[in-house]
Amino acid sequence: MAASLFIVTMRFLVFVLSFIIGVIPTFASPKFDKIVQLRETADSLHSVGRTDSAAIVGEQALRLAIETDNPTQIVGTYATQGVFLRSLGKIDEALKCYDAALAIITSGKFRENTDQEAIEEIASLYVNLAVLNLDMQHKEPAAKNAELSGEWISKSNDPELKSTIFGVVGSVLTGCGNLEKALYYQSLAYRYAVDSNNKETAFRSAAYTLLISDRLGKKDETQEWREKCESLLPDIESIMARLVYYQAECSICLKNGNPKDAIIWFNKILNVNGIDNLPYVKFDCYKNLHIAYADLGDYKNAYTSLLKGNEFRDSLWEQEKAESLRDLTVKYETKETELALARSEAKRTSILMWFFAALGLFLASSIIFVIYANRQRRQRMRREIEFANLRADIGKQLTRQYVEGLENERQRMSRELHDGVCNDLLAIQMNISGGKPIESTAALIDSCRESVRRISHELMPPEFAYATIDEVIRFFIVKQTEANKGKINFTYYSDTADWQTVPDATALEVYRIVQEAVGNSIKHSGASDISVALRLNNGLLTTEISDNGNFKSNGRKGAGLDSMRRRARSINGNIVLSTDEKRGTEVMLTVRI
Repeated sequence: MAASLFIVTMRFLVFVLSFIIGVIPTFASPKFDKIVQLRETADSLHSVGRTDSAAIVGEQALRLAIETDNPTQIVGTYATQGVFLRSLGKIDEALKCYDAALAIITSGKFRENTDQEAIEEIASLYVNLAVLNLDMQHKEPAAKNAELSGEWISKSNDPELKSTIFGVVGSVLTGCGNLEKALYYQSLAYRYAVDSNNKETAFRSAAYTLLISDRLGKKDETQEWREKCESLLPDIESIMARLVYYQAECSICLKNGNPKDAIIWFNKILNVNGIDNLPYVKFDCYKNLHIAYADLGDYKNAYTSLLKGNEFRDSLWEQEKAESLRDLTVKYETKETELALARSEAKRTSILMWFFAALGLFLASSIIFVIYANRQRRQRMRREIEFANLRADIGKQLTRQYVEGLENERQRMSRELHDGVCNDLLAIQMNISGGKPIESTAALIDSCRESVRRISHELMPPEFAYATIDEVIRFFIVKQTEANKGKINFTYYSDTADWQTVPDATALEVYRIVQEAVGNSIKHSGASDISVALRLNNGLLTTEISDNGNFKSNGRKGAGLDSMRRRARSINGNIVLSTDEKRGTEVMLTVRI
């Protein structure tokens, strides 16, 4: 059951380490600053699902990197561009990027000058190749590249980066069935995460190591890793990290025929704050709870769980049925058009053949011209039909409100998750409940991992093509109000201004900064009131995020504040943070449009 979140986390870590390694220039210069800015922009676009735009910006960064003639920069840019192309399904083009990067790092000249940055770029490239090979079910080269990545990153002096890459290496080896080696690398990931005081990474690695140890039948080690997870759990705020651990425990209980304890863990998942935003996780829990209660002979609760699961299923399938009917209608009309064209073509070809036989070679050139003219006319007609359909679709999209666009996106995600992930997880659960060895579920896990990988890259915030920055932030505050109802009061204010004048790139970074600042207030300040104000006056965009909580510092440099400042610099903006025990904390962002 932990396979779905296991795969999502692997994908996310590959993207994060590509971003971390990719934005560190060798030395300061205008050209290198431009490369860093382009790569940060591309990574931001990729993180919100606009991968096609990310690939375009990445191509610009690649051209600049080649002009610098710096091998390390070129390798890093090729590697990140390969990630974007692979996400778009352009495997051949991604392979060309990886091939070019491999040609550089395997040259004698490059290996003679492998500083820390070069070592990290090599490790990142190999781990990307490992994930790509695993996607294509080439498990032997996937395992080989994963181990090469592990060998190179072991030479790095950055414990946080080592923990990230070792975790991905362990995940790839798990997917390849090399559980002993996977256990070794996940243990390393845990150790370096502890050294870098990254509790969330340490917790996630401990959860995976717990599951692998159980699969290998190492009971003592399984208990040791369980104790480590329990010791870290109070400090973990990430919903996804907690779900990784809870689902690992559920999987272990079901595998070992312990439905009573599995029910306890399922209920913990259902009580996680924010679980309502993950309907398919709830659906999966209710299906498994039904089986667990039935195994215990508690048929009343089994029936109740079954009914709740059916409620989720029916609400999701109702949307799917309507969409399937529309798809069937379109498909039928298309087939009818193709059939009419085919009949027309057959009749025309028969007439031309008889005409050719009657007139002989004298009219051969005329017949060829007629065939060519007809083909061009059909192509032109098809293009006109496609253009007319496209124009009609665009007209509908322009009249569609933002909320409707968001609902359509949710419906699509619902279908994607139901058709792929939900069915695969059911099959995996049945195999695990039946006590079958893990090898028998490998193909199902790979299919589930591929579906979740594709869906994770398509996840995005509200599209700025459908709404202004004012509407996007207003919608975000509404969702936060619903998620924290009864705990935190949210207020939002904005000027009456022409918000469409704010460029998309600027709007995206402002939105991300608001997300980070509001998230920090929720998680760290203990605030009961949070307010956001957006103003646009004479080309100056001002954003204020304030709360009445107490700013808490753990003595370490804040990654969140650094991220906000980096985003502000990318749009030529400025961030000021002020805090007071009585008045609370205020973050002010100013950007000249």
